[in-house]
Amino acid sequence: MRNHRIHNTVAVRLLTNNDQYGLFWQDGDGNNSDFIVAVHGFENAIRVANGIAHRQCEFVKHPCFKSDEVAA
Repeated sequence: MRNHRIHNTVAVRLLTNNDQYGLFWQDGDGNNSDFIVAVHGFENAIRVANGIAHRQCEFVKHPCFKSDEVAA
């Protein structure tokens, strides 16, 4: 029997240093992540997350900029 969780968020997270981002379904608290897909490129990941979320969930969570753009 399938576990029925309520996922109302698509989250974008960096997977590797090679500009690979993972998209995950999550609940409202950011828990119970289920992997959706890996996407190459930050801008592509945001576009795909917004496309998946359209009419399917309430929120898209993602970093506001690429991780390699942060000054160390």
